[in-house]
Order: sequence, then C-alpha cells, then structure tokens
Amino acid sequence: MSILIIILSILPIILIGIFYYQRDTIKEPIKLLRNLFFGGLLSGIIVMFISILTVIIFPSYKDYGNLSILDLLIYVFIFTSLIEELAKFVIVYISSKSKEYNQYYDIILYAVYVSLGFACFENLLYVLSNFNLFTALFRAITAIPAHASFQTLMGYYFTLSRLYPKKKKLYLSLSIIIPVIIHGLYDFLLYLNSPIFLIFFLVFVVILFVITILKTDEIINLDKSMLKK
Repeated sequence: MSILIIILSILPIILIGIFYYQRDTIKEPIKLLRNLFFGGLLSGIIVMFISILTVIIFPSYKDYGNLSILDLLIYVFIFTSLIEELAKFVIVYISSKSKEYNQYYDIILYAVYVSLGFACFENLLYVLSNFNLFTALFRAITAIPAHASFQTLMGYYFTLSRLYPKKKKLYLSLSIIIPVIIHGLYDFLLYLNSPIFLIFFLVFVVILFVITILKTDEIINLDKSMLKK
C-alpha cells in the first residue's frame, strides 16, 4: 500500500513533465529543466518555513477548518496563494533570463517545471505525513495538475508581456495576479469542506484544466506560425 501511495505522489509529476516537454517544438536542455524543478522544490521549502512562522505569529490559522469566512479568505489568498505564487514567480522570472529562452512556449514550460518541483515537495509532505491512499489519489488528479495550471497561466501572461511591450508591466503584473486569484479560489472552495462546495470545486478544476489547455495551444500555435515565416 505504501509503495502505491508513493507512486501516486510522484507519477503525475513525471507524466505532466513529459507531456509539457513533448509539446515543445524546439526541445529545452534537460539540465535547465532539472534546475527549474529543483528551484521549485527549493521554493516549496522556503514557503514551508514561512508557513510555520505564520502559524507561530497567527496561531488561529493553525486550524483553518474553524476559521470564519473572512479569516479563511485572508488565509487562502494572502498566507497561502500569494506567498506560494510569489515564491514560484521569482524562479520563473530568473529563468526568463536564460539564453535558451527563444520561443514563446519556453516560459510556460519553465514555469510548469518550477510548479512540478514545488508540487513534488508539497505532495510528499501531505501524503507521507499520513500515508492515506485517498489523499494521494485526490491530490494526483487535482492538486498536482492544478499547480501546473497555475504556472501555465503565469507563463501565458509572461508571454503576453513579451508580445506586447507597451503593456509589459500590465501583463507581468497579471502573470502573478491571475495565478494568485485562481490558486486562492481553488483553496477556498476546497477548504470550505462542504459537499455542495465540493461540486463547485470539481467544476472549477475542470474549467481550469480546459482553460490551461486552450491557453497552451494558443502559444504553441503562435510559435509554429513564427517558425513557418
């Protein structure tokens, strides 16, 4: 059982990484993607320490299940999504300086690999803390793909900042604001821990994944059209 749980914790990360890598028309160096993955993992470690510090300073956030709606909103949007997305954004922004960044899709790929490193660390913390098969399965089909979706949108708006230089600041801002909002909504619907809101959560996740695919296809098609010129 424990082996199955570990496989469920890691396999989705590998599959998503392969899927995004294969969609790249001009393949990025494996070493670069590996470094991005570990950069994401490092950001996860940093966020963990910030979260521990947050609970020490604000002990009421230790049990989010008993928070009021207002406190829960503050918790998920500021102490969770904002901190996590900022940590990942720093790595993504640094990766945009790479000399290998020569296609619009590249920054989406970089961002996703950062998210996979982060998700790997976070997932192992959640799953290995209780070795619960349901937790491992649920996170395999929701949390891990969701992290990839957050960073796909981050990369998408980052790409728009390159496409439209006159609106660079706007799109760079959106590359962090949109993932924070989407991530916050994801956590908020999940943490409400209600059967009704669980339905809203699942619908939200499906819509998020569809949007992710459409935005990715848009940038890939743009790259293909540039190659034909």
